Amino acid sequence: MPEKTSALPIAVAGAGVGGLCAAIALARNGQPVVVLEQAKEIKPIGFGIQLGPNAFHMFEHLGLAHTVRARCSIPDAGIMRDIYTLDEVTRIPFGTAIESRYGQPYAVIHRADLHEELLRACAALPGIEIRTSAKVVRYGQQDNVVQVVAEDGARLDAKLLIGADGVHSTIRAQMFGNDNSPRNLGYVAYRGVHPRQSIDADLFENNVVLWAGDRFHLMTYPLDNGELFNIVAGFRSRRFEKGLEGAGGPEELREVFADGHPKAQRLMKLVDPARHWDIAVMEPVPKWHEGRVALLGDSAHAMLQAMAQGACQAIEDAVCLAECLKVHPDDLAAALPDYEARRRLRAIRMQFQSRLYWEIYHAGGGYADLRRQMLKRSPDAALESLAWVYDRQQLATH
Repeated sequence: MPEKTSALPIAVAGAGVGGLCAAIALARNGQPVVVLEQAKEIKPIGFGIQLGPNAFHMFEHLGLAHTVRARCSIPDAGIMRDIYTLDEVTRIPFGTAIESRYGQPYAVIHRADLHEELLRACAALPGIEIRTSAKVVRYGQQDNVVQVVAEDGARLDAKLLIGADGVHSTIRAQMFGNDNSPRNLGYVAYRGVHPRQSIDADLFENNVVLWAGDRFHLMTYPLDNGELFNIVAGFRSRRFEKGLEGAGGPEELREVFADGHPKAQRLMKLVDPARHWDIAVMEPVPKWHEGRVALLGDSAHAMLQAMAQGACQAIEDAVCLAECLKVHPDDLAAALPDYEARRRLRAIRMQFQSRLYWEIYHAGGGYADLRRQMLKRSPDAALESLAWVYDRQQLATH
């Protein structure tokens, strides 16, 4: 028979992509959910986000594949170019080619649009409550109950606590201390989103393009059905390496990109110089659960952006967790080791591959020559090399 705590909700810390997908997946299975979000209000934030076919396989489970796709742009290809010469290093066909092979598209979407669709889905489901100004600062466990404590002292009894509270997770910190805190790599990122008509016509293309250089890069792609243009400029700060002031600032941004092709320099000027983000790396955590508490998304496996899989893996986590709970309706705590066993090594592989690709993307000199040789392959071969990422995943055995 079901647990005696069945009337209690499952608490989800964090209303980001992973947390909201977890709430939707759990509520669709009849579980009451309380989402605890630290922000005072939930409003559109962020820039572009890439969604591989594996994310859309999960959206199918959530009943959101069609509505999310309607908000996306579908690029023709993923391309790597040399940022100095603009020579093409490699190409992966998207569009109909990737959809024919993997059953779902490769798409790009504004994070705010995705967030809006997830919030709409939460509002349409009974049993989901979202509380703002509710940052989770600690938890306790007693018998079959998790006591969740918010920053303002408010308390919530829950049958499970899902830590979807991001890279700087307080829940992960309680589990492991600061041993698994992110480590700054010295790279920074600048971003920008512009209406298509506001940029020069030759700068726009319906592709996801990585412009790769020696420890610096650009990433460009369309959003909003081609009406918007998204750009990211990233580089390793030379001043950071030397411990100098102004590391990663706008002046250094201009200095680094002065080495690139004139077109790359024109693109770089489209980023917003007022703000940049530090890029950090996190080592795999030793475990994803403790009693009735589990980690999800970036709190468990924050990864570099090189494979565009951070959000996709959080979405996979959410659906897999809900499916594992369906397998163990009489003992929900028993579902958490099952969830970890199904997800942890796949996420660690994604973390590892992302770090490897990050080095490949930022190669210089002879290493860049090696990169050209390594990535010189047919588009079909390039597409097939990602089968381990994009093929459908077995979520749980019922």
